[in-house]
Amino acid sequence: MTRAFVLGLAHAVVVAAAVAQQPGSEKTVAVVVTAVADDSIYLDHGRDVGLRPGTLVRLFPPGAGEVEAEVRSVSQNSARVELPPGLPLPPVGTRGEARVAVVATGAPAPTPQRPNVPQHPPWTRREGERDPDQPLLVPTFGQRPEERPATFDGRWFGYGQWTGDRGGDSSSEYLLFRSGLRADAVNWLGVGERSRFAGEFDHRHVDVQDRAPETDDNARLDLASVAFGTEDYAPTGLEVGRFFSPHLPELGLVDGAEVVRRYTGGLRFGGGFGAYPRPFPARATGDDTGVHLFADWQADRARSAAAAIGLQKTWHRGAPDRDLVLLRGEWRPAQGMWLLGSAKLDWYTGSDVVKGSGLELTEAMLQSRWDGKTFGAGLTASRFTWPELKRAEYQALPADLVRDGFVDRFGWNGRWRASDRLSLRGRADVWRDQARDGTTFGLDGDWRGLWNDTSSVAVALFRNDGGYAAGPGARVTLRDRIGACSWRAGWRWYSYELDGLVTGPEDYVRQSIEVGLSCPLGMRGDLDLSAERWFGDREDAFALGFFVQWRF
Repeated sequence: MTRAFVLGLAHAVVVAAAVAQQPGSEKTVAVVVTAVADDSIYLDHGRDVGLRPGTLVRLFPPGAGEVEAEVRSVSQNSARVELPPGLPLPPVGTRGEARVAVVATGAPAPTPQRPNVPQHPPWTRREGERDPDQPLLVPTFGQRPEERPATFDGRWFGYGQWTGDRGGDSSSEYLLFRSGLRADAVNWLGVGERSRFAGEFDHRHVDVQDRAPETDDNARLDLASVAFGTEDYAPTGLEVGRFFSPHLPELGLVDGAEVVRRYTGGLRFGGGFGAYPRPFPARATGDDTGVHLFADWQADRARSAAAAIGLQKTWHRGAPDRDLVLLRGEWRPAQGMWLLGSAKLDWYTGSDVVKGSGLELTEAMLQSRWDGKTFGAGLTASRFTWPELKRAEYQALPADLVRDGFVDRFGWNGRWRASDRLSLRGRADVWRDQARDGTTFGLDGDWRGLWNDTSSVAVALFRNDGGYAAGPGARVTLRDRIGACSWRAGWRWYSYELDGLVTGPEDYVRQSIEVGLSCPLGMRGDLDLSAERWFGDREDAFALGFFVQWRF
C-alpha cells in the first residue's frame, strides 16, 4: 500500500435510527445521483424526504434503460443505494424517483390552551390607496432579488482505492484517488441568478513488476455556468458557461450560451450555440462547434404528459459535420404507470462517404413501467447505431462498424414485494448486433429482519452473455447496523468462458469476499470503507477503498 493512499484514508477517517414512520399513504419523491463509488451510488436526499433502508428507487440514466435498486443506508440528507450485480453504474446527475410512505396524521391534536398574554396594542400600519379595478390579492409583498438572501450549497467528495495483484506471472499495484467539488450559488449577484460549478481531480499510479512506475494526474471541469431567469414565472431565461442543456441534455456538455422563452400552458422555445467538449477526461474543446434549437411542452409540474423536439447543426474545425433531430415524449396515464420514448435521427448528405445520403434512425429507446403496491414491471426496447462523424467522439472506429454496426436490446424487469420482509426482483435482457447475439438473466431476493429488525440478506443469481465472455454467477450479502453505522459482508462467484482467443475458448472461475462499513459524519457527511479479496483461476488480488463526502 502506497503512502499516498494511507494519507488519503487517514484524511477520510479524520473528516470523519432510521426514522420510524407510521404506515399511511404513499407519495413519489424525486432524487438525483450525486456520486458513484464501486457498486454503490449516492442520492441527494435521505430521511428528509422519507427514504429509509429497503426503499426501492427507480433511476433513469440517459440513453439507457430504467434501473431499479434498493436503499441500503440513509442519513438526513443523503442515501446510499446499491445496484444489482451486472448492471452498469448510472452517471452523476441521473434523475430518479422513489415511493415513500406519508406519515399518518392519526387523531387530531388537542387544542392548546390559550396562554395568558397581554393584549396586543392597536396596529399602526395602514394600507395605502387601492384601485377599485385591482385584483383582490394585489398588491403582494414579494421580495425583490436584492432583498433575498444569497444561498450557497454543494458537496465535496473523495474516493480512493488501492489494489495489489499477485495473479499470473508478475505482481502489480494500482492506486486511484479522486476528489471533486459540486457547488450551487443562488442570488450572489443580487439579481436572482443561479451559478453552478463541478470539477474533479484524479490521481492514478501504476507499478508493474519489471516496468517503470507510471503516474497520471488529470483535472477536469464538468460545470461552470451562470443562469438568469430560472424561475418558472420568468418569461425569459439565459444560461452561459459550461453546462448541460436542461431542455436537450442529449447534446452533452456545451461551452456557450442558451436562451429559453416560456409561454403559458407549459410551452417553451429556445436555442443555443457554443463548442462541444470531447467526452474524454481532458474535456478538450474548440474543434467542434454548433447551434441548436428546441421546443418542449409539459402539461403540468407532475409531467403527466411532456414532449420535446430539438435540432442540432455542428461543424468540425470549420467543416460541416452533424445534422441531428432529437425527439422525446413522456406520458403518465395513471398512477404508477409511465411511458417514455426518445429518438435521434441523423441527416446525411453527399459529403458523408460511409453512410451515403439520407435520413437514418441512429438511436431509439422505448420504455414502459407500471408499479403497484406489491408488484411492478417494466419493458425496455432500444436500438443503437454508430453515426458518421468528423468529431472524435469514439476511438478508432472501423468503417465497416459505422456502416453496418448496430446493437438491438429488449429487456424486462420486475419486482414483487412478497411480504413486509421479502422482496424479489427479476430481469431478462436479449441483445444482438451485426455479428453476435446473447441473453442475460437475473433473479435477486432480499430478506429483511433476518435475526433482528435491521439485519438483511440479499441473494443474487444471474447468467451474463456479453459476446466475448459468458457464464453464470451468484452473490450473497449480509447487512446489519451498529449504532448509526451499517456493515456489510459478501461473497461473489462467477464462472465464465472467454471466446475469440487465438488459443481457443478458455474457462475461468473468479471468487471474492468483501466487507464494508458505512457511517454518517454528523448531519452533513458520509464515510464508506471497503476491503475485498479476489481469488480463483489466475486470480490473487486485494483491494482497499474509501469514499467520503461532505455537504455544505
